[in-house]
Amino acid sequence: MSAQSRGSLDGIQLLREKRKQADRAKLEAETGESQARYHWKILRDSIRTTIDAVAKADAKEIEVSHGIHHLRKLNHRLPLKQVLYNKVHKEYLTLDTKFIRIFKSDGRKKDVVDIEEDFNRLSFASNINQIVGWTHNGKHIVVMAADFEVLSVTKADTNLYSVAYNASNNEMITGGLGCLTSWVFRYGNRHLLPRRTALAPSFSNEQFNIITLEETASRSQKAYVACNSGVMVFNLYEGQFLYYKKDLHARRITAMLFFNPLKYLVTAARDGSIKVWNDIWRLQLVFIGHDDLVSSLCLYPFGPFIMSASYDCTIRVWSLETCDEADCIETEEPIEDMASTFQEEVFFSFCLNYVDMWKVEHLHQIHTSIGFRVDDIKPTDHPSFPIRSVLLCKDASVRVITPPTGDVLSTLLMDKKRHLVNAAYSVADELLFAVFENGDIIKCKTNSNPSTIADTWKCSQPEKACNYLLMYEYVVDSIMLKDDWASMFRAITVQNVKAAQDKPRESSDRTLLLGGRKDGFICVFRMETGEMSFEIEAHGSKGVLYMIANSNQDQLISAGNDNIIKVWRLYPYAEEALAPLMSFYCSQTPLHMCVMKGQLCVAFQEHTTATYSIVVYNLTSKRRQDHPPDDDHTDSITGVTSCPRMKLFASSSIDGTVRIWNEENKLIRVLKLNAVPTSIGFCSPKGDLLIGVGNHLHKINYKAYMPKAKRFKMVTMVFDEITPELPNLINEDKIKSWTQDDVKRLRAAHSSFKFTHFGDILSEDEELEVMKEKIEKEKTYKALDKRDEELMNIRDGKIQAKKPKVNRKIVKREAFKKYMDIFYDRPKIKLPEDDPYEMDTAVEIAEGGPDEEDEFIPEKEPTGFFPAAKDAEKRESVPGEPLQPAYPTLPGGFIPNSVLVHLLWPKHEPVIPPSEDEYKPPELSADQLAAIAKLKKTKSKTVQVQETMNLNLDLLDEDDEEEERPKESLRLLDKMKQVMARPPTPMTPEPEVEQHTEQPTKPHAKKVIKSTKSTKSLQKFISHPRLPSPPPPPRQKTPPPPVRKIPTPKPPTPPNPLPNFILQFKGSTWFEDFFPDADHETFPKPWTISAFCNMLLPLLRKSSYSHKKGVVDAVRTLNLQETLPNITQVVQAVLNAMNPLKDPPTCLNKEEKDFITSGLMMMQSFGLYDKNFVMELMVQFLDGDQDIRKLVMDIFCNLGLQDPHHYFLHELDAWDVWSIDGDGRKQQIKARCKMWLDRWLMAFKSYLEATIDKMKRGGSVHGRLNTNTPKTPPTPKSILRRLEDGSEDKKGPRSVTVTFDSPLDRAVIDNATYIEAINYFCDMELEKELAKIQKDDASEKIIEAKNTVLVLPKITGKPCLVRLGETHTSRCHERRETNLSTNYSYPQVTARGHQPAPGTIHGFAPSINLPMKTLYMNPFPSPIDIYDSWNQQPILLTLKSSQKYFVPQQSYVMNEFEQFPQF
Repeated sequence: MSAQSRGSLDGIQLLREKRKQADRAKLEAETGESQARYHWKILRDSIRTTIDAVAKADAKEIEVSHGIHHLRKLNHRLPLKQVLYNKVHKEYLTLDTKFIRIFKSDGRKKDVVDIEEDFNRLSFASNINQIVGWTHNGKHIVVMAADFEVLSVTKADTNLYSVAYNASNNEMITGGLGCLTSWVFRYGNRHLLPRRTALAPSFSNEQFNIITLEETASRSQKAYVACNSGVMVFNLYEGQFLYYKKDLHARRITAMLFFNPLKYLVTAARDGSIKVWNDIWRLQLVFIGHDDLVSSLCLYPFGPFIMSASYDCTIRVWSLETCDEADCIETEEPIEDMASTFQEEVFFSFCLNYVDMWKVEHLHQIHTSIGFRVDDIKPTDHPSFPIRSVLLCKDASVRVITPPTGDVLSTLLMDKKRHLVNAAYSVADELLFAVFENGDIIKCKTNSNPSTIADTWKCSQPEKACNYLLMYEYVVDSIMLKDDWASMFRAITVQNVKAAQDKPRESSDRTLLLGGRKDGFICVFRMETGEMSFEIEAHGSKGVLYMIANSNQDQLISAGNDNIIKVWRLYPYAEEALAPLMSFYCSQTPLHMCVMKGQLCVAFQEHTTATYSIVVYNLTSKRRQDHPPDDDHTDSITGVTSCPRMKLFASSSIDGTVRIWNEENKLIRVLKLNAVPTSIGFCSPKGDLLIGVGNHLHKINYKAYMPKAKRFKMVTMVFDEITPELPNLINEDKIKSWTQDDVKRLRAAHSSFKFTHFGDILSEDEELEVMKEKIEKEKTYKALDKRDEELMNIRDGKIQAKKPKVNRKIVKREAFKKYMDIFYDRPKIKLPEDDPYEMDTAVEIAEGGPDEEDEFIPEKEPTGFFPAAKDAEKRESVPGEPLQPAYPTLPGGFIPNSVLVHLLWPKHEPVIPPSEDEYKPPELSADQLAAIAKLKKTKSKTVQVQETMNLNLDLLDEDDEEEERPKESLRLLDKMKQVMARPPTPMTPEPEVEQHTEQPTKPHAKKVIKSTKSTKSLQKFISHPRLPSPPPPPRQKTPPPPVRKIPTPKPPTPPNPLPNFILQFKGSTWFEDFFPDADHETFPKPWTISAFCNMLLPLLRKSSYSHKKGVVDAVRTLNLQETLPNITQVVQAVLNAMNPLKDPPTCLNKEEKDFITSGLMMMQSFGLYDKNFVMELMVQFLDGDQDIRKLVMDIFCNLGLQDPHHYFLHELDAWDVWSIDGDGRKQQIKARCKMWLDRWLMAFKSYLEATIDKMKRGGSVHGRLNTNTPKTPPTPKSILRRLEDGSEDKKGPRSVTVTFDSPLDRAVIDNATYIEAINYFCDMELEKELAKIQKDDASEKIIEAKNTVLVLPKITGKPCLVRLGETHTSRCHERRETNLSTNYSYPQVTARGHQPAPGTIHGFAPSINLPMKTLYMNPFPSPIDIYDSWNQQPILLTLKSSQKYFVPQQSYVMNEFEQFPQF
């Protein structure tokens, strides 16, 4: 490009620039703004409409109420069967008898779907976005897509009564008749297939209508099924029935919920009660409030709450943390079901014909559990440290918490009687200062929990005590490090940046402790010593009421009872630290103050004029900003606070509201709480609020109330990341010397349970299995993807088929060979032979077929009378003796065949194997015999075994050795005992040979003949002719016949010489475990009942509760047989076993409950009714179940308790023992019982002493004589009570005079028992009740004397005696007769009033009308009836003309000591 062309372009650019400058100048002249500002204005104006609309809409929603609010109602014509929420599409599905209706999330109707298949229930599979329809009491299951397209229909084996979706494993769980089935989705989630079915053997006829699942992916996932008043538990993965927990409620369970974050199972019953159980089935909470059946339970969307719906037309919210009802909403009709979604503010409930949509406005929830009221909240504002909050509590304690988590960092715990006035906290120095009512100031370090008290500053002059403490933190270094301009200014000041950085210097930050005194002075304390370094008069003699620090402008603001607010300039480095800047007078007393830069917010209140106002003062412009009076609070203001970053003020009042104000003092939000806030404070730059509600600290998130305009600005703001601080663990060494109450107060403060999501942690094995399964799935998916890709490439022609080269000659040869093999190796088909009798064969087959004949086996060798020759036995002659015939023969040499068979083929007796019960002789090895011989030299067997028994008992007394350990030294003893217990081995006698003589057989020879079978059988068949007797043949040994093994019988057990009081327990489980093989040689001596009892007592310390029960029963039996001398020792041992330091026995475990029952009955049988026994009875009554409470009251009645009105029972039930928890629960309850008993025993002794003194002075003593004998039940023969003479017992006071010859001895006071003290308490309660009744009657009489009585007209109807009520006779219903019935049949009366002569037969009247006065039935008599009005004066008017019936069996009342009321 030439230079000329470049010059022309430059000229054009210059002209364009000049034109732009001219346009800018013209625009500025017209608008008065620059071009940039003008363009920004155009952009801002373009969105101004939207911003104004949002601000206008936001201003309308000024009130935000905490709780559940009704959103919309969806009406239906047909009855509803099911309602679902599709959280994938944010839609509601309703099912009636014909259609499925779809509604959007705001309640607008979207679509109506006609039901194709027959089903009346729906379930939603959220993981795959499919819907499952099923029929209640039917078998069909329909799988549908999200658009209700039917994918498949499955049929179950049994009828279905409930279906639940298991989101953890993408399965459907169905409940049938006595079984639970898991169904899995297969074939692209289009079909349902049964995976496992769990059967409950004992509940085969039960319908599983209520199912709830544990939300976990673990293989130990459980399913809970309600069955009557109990719950069945199943393992879903294994499909196995685990166990059944019965009697969880008094009535049938109607709803269940599994609260997964805490692993709690919540059950609700027909009686309206709701119970919370942990994972080991211990009862955690019981909620009582519903008046009717609880129909549904669901999770509250935010926080640890649950919701319940009932037929009493209420929805209630229950807190699992405060254990109380949090909210209650009334509905128009009883609710059938209800469901909610976690972290979603809208939930639904439905009735018969409509669906209610509810919105949850969750403003606040528990942030930190304190246990006491929070009176004041002071947040820190140090720029170098995270924000902390200092809580001043009602119990004279100060707690420092970290707001992000609510954890307690440190606690200053003082005596409750000391009144805490105020406190100040230095976060940089970790120092806390607290002033109390007497003026003392305590200095403590907060680097531990609890705080360490460093010093105490005593106040010698009460008039100079401080009303308020303030920590003024002057911060410079941290601000300069963050501010580059400040560091540059400092470098310029020292003329050298590097020198300024390298030069060491002291910190410029200062922290001052200021105090406002009662005499109106403001003083500055030295934090090290507590001395006052400066003081200045501020508010006269009326005292300083409030102080706040405005460290950004180096100001201190104070207010006093003189209604003056003063602003001071503070000089942190000067000796005279304060100088007044301004002051102004207020018409009311300033109660609370807070400051935000140059703006001061003050809360005024005047009860006489009902003034509760918030005023903002601009200290820079000295202007006051007010608002309309209608925006003010309506009751006392409890606190004000400020958030400088968001330019907001907040105030709280006991009217139940928190009001948010902007910097111009305009009301922008009203937060209506369902509680009363006692204190308030901002805890984050974004505007999070902490409020004290009840005995806890609650938090309000800024998102719940922040206006949208403010939230839009927060998008462009930068906030420091909040890092939660770790809490300080409680120092156990410091609290060892504390009282139990103080330790409980310290541990009561903790962060609340918070969760935004929950998931279970799998075990290592489960994680490995999950990883393996995941890897296998990934491999399979990759192979499938590769296959699909290859198929697609083949389809698209990207892959060409490659044909391999084929050698045709080889292929033909192989094919021909295979063909020939097939041809020659084919199976040969054999044709059946022709049957000449086809018809007969067919008939036999039709009738069942002919019997199969055994196959013919041809003979391989000729057989006849004799068996095979190879099986014959050949007799051998004995060498060294003359030859004899092998077999005995006849003289003629003939042997019969039968004899020959018997000789050559003898029948051997079968060998009977020894049974397991046969006695086996012991066999000892050489080593064992040597060991026994060595043992006999050292000690005798008896001494060794006794030492072994003593050693076993000593091992039970050791506390540290609980598990069994091998005893090498006792093995040889055990073997020796076994050897000595066995009888000697019997010797088998050798058979003798019979001599063949003609002499008569001797008796001893018969035994030998029996043992030789061959000789006996030979003599049977050989005949002997009468020949001269030959000489006796020489002695010859005959071979012994086979000997049959006869089992040796067991030797009889030798009698055991142990005493009967020991032998009676032999065979018991506990006795065999502690005294194995007990006999006269092994059981320790002496054998006395006292020694045996002393031997049993140590077993109560470490044995199981089943063994403890057996030991206690044994001791009780021994005492019944012979009175034990050491009763006190026995009772103390049982009490120690029932009151261990850790884990005392409770009624939740059956073995522990049985032990408690046996222990109480044993101590009762001993008759030692001391203080410890009475306290144990009271503790078991307070901590026991229904059975234990009845047993305790029976024991009390046997001890002599006279409490017909149950005053003692009501007194114990009134004690608050449920709030006592921890390891020392039982000790605390026992301490309370001890205190109560001592107090009433002292009162009883004082009463006795006063009575004796009165009798000595000659005075008379009046009292009531109790004629009721608790141990004698009333007779059921008559309803009306009669005396011995037959007259009726008329209720009324009786006078009995008792004369004493001499005044009672003082020993009566010393011998007073605790049962007498309890009876004295019951008498005092009765006196109070009678005095109250007399007072009420007197007041009623006075009122009646002033009024006029109007007599009503006479009623014509006559009150009649009803035969059913008086005679207990029912002629028309004989089956209703009772043992109280009496035949009161009256003869018929004629019209003239005459009765027929005796002996004549006449009919009977069906009823008799006997006019009589009104009869007042009193089936439940009481001594206080004499003071009732109807028993004292006549009744003038009677309006009760209808007949009264009563059932005699229900009118008879058992004695309260026989049948104690159920609880």
